[in-house]
Amino acid sequence: MNQKMIGQYIAKKRKAKNLTQMMLGERLGVSYKTVSKWENAKCMPDYSIVESLCQELGITITELMNGCDDQQLHDNQALSVDLLKRIQHLEQQKILLYGFC
Repeated sequence: MNQKMIGQYIAKKRKAKNLTQMMLGERLGVSYKTVSKWENAKCMPDYSIVESLCQELGITITELMNGCDDQQLHDNQALSVDLLKRIQHLEQQKILLYGFC
């Protein structure tokens, strides 16, 4: 859980919904300063408000905690697996080359 990524994600989703910090704060019963603190990674949303925040932003709790959309997370994981496979393949080639030398 990366507080900075979560804050940036909240800001991104808020802006995508054309909401100001004040508008989002009013809908959630918090001040715009509180929303600003979330977005600037100075604090995290209180557990009691997380579900309402996710509903307002149209995201899941998992997406909020990861600081990215589920699809983006899936794409990053697939890329990581692909990179690991390529590294293993290169290591095998290196071993074969050392064997020939």
